[in-house]
Amino acid sequence: MGIRDLFGRRRPRVPADPADLDHLRRWCSTRVGVEAFLEPETLVSVPGLCLVAFDGEWTRRPVGDVGTARKLASELGLPLSDATVTGYPQRMRDYEEVRIKRERRERAQRLRDQMREADGR
Repeated sequence: MGIRDLFGRRRPRVPADPADLDHLRRWCSTRVGVEAFLEPETLVSVPGLCLVAFDGEWTRRPVGDVGTARKLASELGLPLSDATVTGYPQRMRDYEEVRIKRERRERAQRLRDQMREADGR
């Protein structure tokens, strides 16, 4: 059963954007050890699919409905888990932590370089 609005009416289903599905297919074809995690429908979003590679790199896109997510995961040969039941893998959080630290270091280095350039003028 889908999400109902405040007055008990069912919200119309939103079909998956073909560009989003193509992105997921392309992303999966360039990574190894990919798993799929189904994200639930909420009041503000349609069901989504989060793909996580063996190293923790991930991508996420809306897929319109659960049937589309299952079909795409099957087509790609990916194990599909419900994110609300299993949660996301630790490697995904580890990947994000490393990425954020790297971006902060790079931003700090750019600021130091800009300050040196400004002092040198």
